[in-house]
Amino acid sequence: MSKVGKNIKKIRNVKALSQQAFADLFQLTRGNISSYEEFRAEPKIEIIVNIAKYFGIPLNDFILKELSVNELLHYNTELVLETEKLKKTHHFIEVPYVSSLDIVDYEAHYNDENFIHNLPHISIPSSAKSKLIAIEIQDSESLPLGFNFKNGDILIYEQVIRENIHRIENKLGLMVDTDGIKSGVYKEHEGKIFLSLNEWVKYPFEIDSPAHYWLLRALFTQII
Repeated sequence: MSKVGKNIKKIRNVKALSQQAFADLFQLTRGNISSYEEFRAEPKIEIIVNIAKYFGIPLNDFILKELSVNELLHYNTELVLETEKLKKTHHFIEVPYVSSLDIVDYEAHYNDENFIHNLPHISIPSSAKSKLIAIEIQDSESLPLGFNFKNGDILIYEQVIRENIHRIENKLGLMVDTDGIKSGVYKEHEGKIFLSLNEWVKYPFEIDSPAHYWLLRALFTQII
């Protein structure tokens, strides 16, 4: 038996939706939702797909996994809905993605030269020709001061190459090396560039080093 009925009920509780309000979102009846939640009926596959898509939930998770409240709060409905609207007018590309839930699990793989290539991907509207990476904020307090991003926001970074070095000064950036992902603002001091987290923590910028450097390009923020 699938977990769809349990997950529908949990979604309603998390989103504070009555059975009728939930039904109205998908042109269903209150009786339909009641029967799903009480395991008297199973939704048609197109209904399951529409619900999962609307709430930004991976289809396999919605069908096979009893979702927790934390997981449901993690899924970003607004980003999914805006993405669907934009598909009609924007070119979409697949971007490597590090989620806040998985960021610790990746730490042992930063020294793998294929680390970025092996990441999962998300689709974003972009016409960028440079390499991009998407990072979900796990702890906004770990960012330099002056950036009012929230946990769960997704930052899109462009890889720093020689052709765009002139644009990085005073911009938020990332360095990915064998020790992990480091955040800071690119600053110049005595002819050298550093990725500066604060007055005391600075990382050297060396374009020819094995480290990967990234420059903030775009933001997808949650609307709460």
